Amino acid sequence: MAIGGGLGLLVPALTSALLGTVEKERSGIASGVLNATRQTGSVLGVALFGSFVGKTDTFLQGARLSPVISALVLIGAAVAIILGREQ
Repeated sequence: MAIGGGLGLLVPALTSALLGTVEKERSGIASGVLNATRQTGSVLGVALFGSFVGKTDTFLQGARLSPVISALVLIGAAVAIILGREQ
């Protein structure tokens, strides 16, 4: 529920922020890139985390490792966004 609620709050704001920063003539391209990137990230995330929990003997280890990796990626993305805004 937390992930679903968080995504429900994040996606509209992210889309609005992205489309608000590009020229109107390029908003279709920006929207397409955003959606393609979002779908690619989702597929890679499911595949990566699925590989961590796929084996029965390493399920708990993978279930613990997956959120840690997600948090690190999120922190890295936040830093990249903040640094990108300063320039």
